[in-house]
Amino acid sequence: MALFGRSPFKPIQAHMEKSRACVERIKPIINSVIDNEPAEFDRLFKEISDLESEADIIKNDIRSHLPKSIFLPIDRRDLLEILDIQEELPDTIQDIAILLTLRPLKLPADMKEPLNNLIDEVTKVCGQAADMIQEFDELVETSFGGQEAKKVLAMIEQINADETVADGTERAAAKKLFDLEKEIEVLDVIMWSRVINKLGDLADSAERMANRLRLMIAK
Repeated sequence: MALFGRSPFKPIQAHMEKSRACVERIKPIINSVIDNEPAEFDRLFKEISDLESEADIIKNDIRSHLPKSIFLPIDRRDLLEILDIQEELPDTIQDIAILLTLRPLKLPADMKEPLNNLIDEVTKVCGQAADMIQEFDELVETSFGGQEAKKVLAMIEQINADETVADGTERAAAKKLFDLEKEIEVLDVIMWSRVINKLGDLADSAERMANRLRLMIAK
């Protein structure tokens, strides 16, 4: 129970910060592949693996101790659902990192900008979700009402709007990739397409997290 301290919501926030740290490494690790920097890739791969493992430890500790708490002001199932969605972020990023190890990948120069645009949009949405989760304890203290609820609802609306932008950026990156398919090997097209889809999954997870919190506020 030491992890929980006085607030059962701090571990949820700590887990989300590990997830945020994973997200922040997705752009440099992808660019280390594009720029053929194997030493940098190996360093970032280890950091992502370590962060994912640390997030797992926090998640498992929460799952072990949360049901034993004497009192919670909200349904435990709601907290655990938020946690499950959060866990998708480091898991997906680790999946992307593993994909990048399966074969040497090349990317046409014209593809780098649309891919980085997608990464930037996804990183933005996930960062906003992390900021939202950092409001969790304040939200609970105000019983999911008042100015704090209005603040969080505004954050949720922004996440929804920016996830829509990320969706469009994902489609643009995918279209550009297939426009350039004659310039790269078929297997590279397939692998980069999978990376693009996984990046889109990150933004989707952030939006689902926001929408889940919206439902908790509405209860």
